[in-house]
Amino acid sequence: MRTLDTDVVIFGGGIAGLWTLNHLRHLGYEALLLETGRLGDGQTLRSQGIIHGGMKYALSGILNAEAEAIAGMPERWRRALRGEGEVDLRGVRVLSDHHYMWSQSGLASRITTFFGSKMLRGRIAQVEGQDRPLPLQNPAFKGSVYRLDDIVLDTHSLIETLAQRQKARIYHISRHNCHIEADDQHRTRAVFITTTGGGEALRIHPRAVVLAAGAGNRALLDDIGLTQQRMQLRPLHMVLMKHPQLPPLYAHCVGTSSKPRITITTHTCADGQPVWYLGGELAESGVERDSRVQIEVAQKELNELFPWMNFRGAQWTTLRVDRAEPQQEQLVKPDHAYASWAGNNIICWPTKLALAPNLAEQVSALLQTQHIEPLTPHWEEPLPLLFPEVAPPLWDRQGEL
Repeated sequence: MRTLDTDVVIFGGGIAGLWTLNHLRHLGYEALLLETGRLGDGQTLRSQGIIHGGMKYALSGILNAEAEAIAGMPERWRRALRGEGEVDLRGVRVLSDHHYMWSQSGLASRITTFFGSKMLRGRIAQVEGQDRPLPLQNPAFKGSVYRLDDIVLDTHSLIETLAQRQKARIYHISRHNCHIEADDQHRTRAVFITTTGGGEALRIHPRAVVLAAGAGNRALLDDIGLTQQRMQLRPLHMVLMKHPQLPPLYAHCVGTSSKPRITITTHTCADGQPVWYLGGELAESGVERDSRVQIEVAQKELNELFPWMNFRGAQWTTLRVDRAEPQQEQLVKPDHAYASWAGNNIICWPTKLALAPNLAEQVSALLQTQHIEPLTPHWEEPLPLLFPEVAPPLWDRQGEL
């Protein structure tokens, strides 16, 4: 049996695990990541790719804790996209340099008053005419449009870029060939992996373990015996519409509640045709609907919002997504990324795609509190394990949705 000492073992190959791996390796830690499925195949590739600064959480008219917690994230991601900072995102495809927010004419005064306030100047700007997204340039549109300081990323290229940066430290395992050994204090002492092809078994001794597997954290917590740590799943029922003549749109529509009525992002299928990916209140309120009814509601919404557009001949499908988070009272959405010690395990959820950098910083800060510095000698010989494949984009999964 081959024994390997390492500073950190990370479970989970979504945005949380991959960003944390890149961050810790930049700091000098000997860290590796283990994934049981395909990289990004949990919540990451089901997100809309919006790196937002919290304006959609401010529709109540105030900047709440959730909005303030995420305010600096777009600029932080922009620096990473330029190759600055501890994680290099050069090569990630940016779908849009800005996200937008629009209202119909009856609600224009509501957002104009709030978004015109001094505290938001520089973070949001009203746009007119050809500066608006193409679907909102039609003369029949009578509402207001604001440009947010947000960006929209292609999540598939994001996962690919983060994985390629650390390819020699990312390995595919399964629930059948990997076993966690924990003591009575729930400290992970070893990770046993049986290699394929009759090769030698591996015994990995980590100084710390990061549980960053999203919904998969539940099974990992059970393996370690940390059943007191609770996780919640907040569901969404997203809608996808494919049509050859869809113009690009990356925007929230303001409704009458404190949440966007609908959030639209645009993506391109392998055949070159565009897809609108629909979230927002449509996805939250649609959890109890079946797919047929949810599509009917989405069609009604789009016909009301864009009466000048023709959606006949579009292809429709829906997608259910469970957002994994630390348990909150009444399934309330957490304001911040979450990371907490349990034994020598750090249990974490980013809670939002945009907060992945913040989560990684929390993980490294927690390692410092336990005086876990980068000490393990680096090893060059790769492990006899396969590199996991990156999951394909949602819109190119024949028969999976």
